Amino acid sequence: MAKKQPTVAKPAVEKAGDIDLVKVAEKTDRKELFDIKGNTVELPVYRVPTKHLFFNIENGRYADKMLQLREDNPDVEIDPRQDQWKKKIKTMLEGTYPGTSGDKEPFQRLRADILASRQRRPGVVLNDGGVLDGNRRLAVLLDLAASPEPNPSRFEWLDAVILPPNVGPEDRWRIEAGLQIGKDEKLAYSPINQLLKIREGLKIFSGVEKPEQEIAKNLYGITEKEIKRDIVKVGLIDEYLEFIGKSGAYNDVSGLVERFEEAVDIVERGKELPLEKFKRIKPTLWAIIHDEAMTNWQMRKIGRAMGGKGKSAVYKNERALDDLLKIGSSITDLRRALGVRGPASSRSQLHVEKSKTFIERMEATEKINEPLRLASTAKTNLETLLDALETKGTVKHGEWEQKMALVEVALGEISRLSDKCAKAAKRLRVKVIKKSK
Repeated sequence: MAKKQPTVAKPAVEKAGDIDLVKVAEKTDRKELFDIKGNTVELPVYRVPTKHLFFNIENGRYADKMLQLREDNPDVEIDPRQDQWKKKIKTMLEGTYPGTSGDKEPFQRLRADILASRQRRPGVVLNDGGVLDGNRRLAVLLDLAASPEPNPSRFEWLDAVILPPNVGPEDRWRIEAGLQIGKDEKLAYSPINQLLKIREGLKIFSGVEKPEQEIAKNLYGITEKEIKRDIVKVGLIDEYLEFIGKSGAYNDVSGLVERFEEAVDIVERGKELPLEKFKRIKPTLWAIIHDEAMTNWQMRKIGRAMGGKGKSAVYKNERALDDLLKIGSSITDLRRALGVRGPASSRSQLHVEKSKTFIERMEATEKINEPLRLASTAKTNLETLLDALETKGTVKHGEWEQKMALVEVALGEISRLSDKCAKAAKRLRVKVIKKSK
């Protein structure tokens, strides 16, 4: 009987994060300065084998991508050290993953640069192999190493500083923020990821008396005043996401940050309104933002409608504002409508129509010093309406009869308003003539 051979244990599959990087990396003559534990220190740049590195997109420039990946893979543990996730994240950074096409151009530009003249700027990696700064560079190197380019093995290294193991979360935040969010690189750092980095900083420096001051100190070229405004903006985004039942889904607002920028000013100005009216401002804004019923430029008119001091008082339009704020009059219904799946709510048509009417009213208010132009516009609109009605140019649809009934009511109101306007214009003209004599 053949002797049974002893079972030999298979070696564990080595993955990024299992090795002490300093031992497998090659030290270069280059050095970089970093502030760690209150001291400025020189750290050497290493040539680190890319096979021992993994993408670290939890925070920083690509935080929204990790959020998207989690949303696309619910109830699944995502370990960026595993090959399957490493490949998936690489497709996000190169712009081939759904919804990341905006990354394709910067990826290709960096790829061409590294191919032509090697990696120029060193990255920063953690001792466990996570890339703190240089994720896109790592993605490019992995792509080039797998390409038919001559001598592809030359791309199997990332030039990077390896941070000591004792670098704490505060210094880690400072290093990452300082490298990635300074004004000189703001265009490459998406608005939502900048806000998320500031939000992370608020948690890390929560024990400091003025966390916004500490954050501003580390974000080159960004003032404390801007940080305070961004903190308010993050707070509004959190309220919005909670309202629509998607707390923490920051990737859903990545293209809406400019609207929240306007929301900061609107809410601040709204504090001067009566409480009952103020309570409807945020829900109304959430509906407008969710259904993209207004651009950020059009949203500015909401603040103007509230009035103010000096010249801004001229644009005050309570009638237009009150009608718009009807959107936020029923919180329960609105929350349910905005919480549905899909890009638009079940009340999107109403929100768009209310917004359109509001904008038209405000555009008319902005011509308040041009009465003839206002009258001419009204006349032109009525002439166009008459042409449509007489030539049957209006398209019939399911609600056609109801709409025509509303048109009749509106024309009756217009007739009464026209008489009032004519009498008011006459009184004003007579008054001016008497005053001039």
